[in-house]
Amino acid sequence: MKAGSAVTLQSLEHELLAMWREVLEIDELGSEEKFTDRGGTPERGGRLIEKLEQRFQLILHLPWLVAAPTVKDQAQWLLYRCFPGPPAEEPAQPQSWRDAFARRFPDLPEETPGPALGPVVFLLSAARTGSTLLRIMLAGHSRLFSPPELELLLFRDMQERRGGLMDGWSDFKGLERALMELRPCDQSAAGQEVARLLEENASTYQIYGQLQQLCAPRLLVDKSPSYPLSRPALRRAERWFRQPRYIHLVRHPLPCIRSWTACNFDQVLYGPPRQAAEMDWLISNENILEHLGGIEARRHILVRYEDVLADAEAQARRICQFLELEYEEGLIHPYRGDRMTERLDGLVSGDKMFYKKSSIDASALQGARRLPEDGALTDETRQMAEGFGYGEL
Repeated sequence: MKAGSAVTLQSLEHELLAMWREVLEIDELGSEEKFTDRGGTPERGGRLIEKLEQRFQLILHLPWLVAAPTVKDQAQWLLYRCFPGPPAEEPAQPQSWRDAFARRFPDLPEETPGPALGPVVFLLSAARTGSTLLRIMLAGHSRLFSPPELELLLFRDMQERRGGLMDGWSDFKGLERALMELRPCDQSAAGQEVARLLEENASTYQIYGQLQQLCAPRLLVDKSPSYPLSRPALRRAERWFRQPRYIHLVRHPLPCIRSWTACNFDQVLYGPPRQAAEMDWLISNENILEHLGGIEARRHILVRYEDVLADAEAQARRICQFLELEYEEGLIHPYRGDRMTERLDGLVSGDKMFYKKSSIDASALQGARRLPEDGALTDETRQMAEGFGYGEL
């Protein structure tokens, strides 16, 4: 949607009210009533998000319906995003962001819940780094089971997971999709199983064990970009699993920041959009490097997203060698076959931009350079990016 003199807060509210009424199937609705108070569920929220995206040509995320819970809130946000040239942001203060994430993911004492589970592969990266593409590539190998985001390692049990995922509003059904593939069963049955696990408050450690049993002899690949923001979650990986392996995926910070702001990820990680994007990139990679620094080199590999785009086969062969697997051609054709990419209840797990393409898009390589509109990076970000071999910072 383009800004223009005809666009007003009142006109946006009027249009949004019509969409809400259709999705909620109600006639009377006020602009200051909350979506959840009028019968809004994550499933209905997914349908509303689809309508909003089609109408305004913006990428939106389900947690936004909690962060902006009323028609008035949403209209104000859309009005702001429609006008070009938002006010310049102040430079980020990395330590304040580190402190905020430490408060969000406190390092509390906890016991190891049982004997070490079998080997697993964790795909670790900051957001907007290309992890959806690599996850789906790995799903094409016959010896790997690579589902959408499971969001398990952050939490000790299912009720903690439910609360951490905003009572379901940040849950994009990765666990349900994995169960659909492994049982096999339909979405309804998978949803009932997850509901049972929640009612029983099953431990996430136990659920990992069940997933490993179900997917054996395939190796489980767990890709959830939220993990690197939590140091306790990364430490859990070493305590819960026997000799886990790690793929550390990196990307030039400037296109990550642009992608973050273009996709409106400030709806998910609250703060000035550009600051939030850069700090997610910096702190995620800081935590990953600190974690891997104490692990023998044979158990982790660094992969650059740009190298995957430039020569997908070469990088796929590197990863196979690292995982001690034979190379399979299916790895480099992520848009072929069943890769667990369909929407569940209208929700999209991972990068929505992936679904707008039909093959690995090497044109994104052009993004790994400074553009006139890019803001300045902090010294910490520049130094880390240079360590990964990136220039034009």
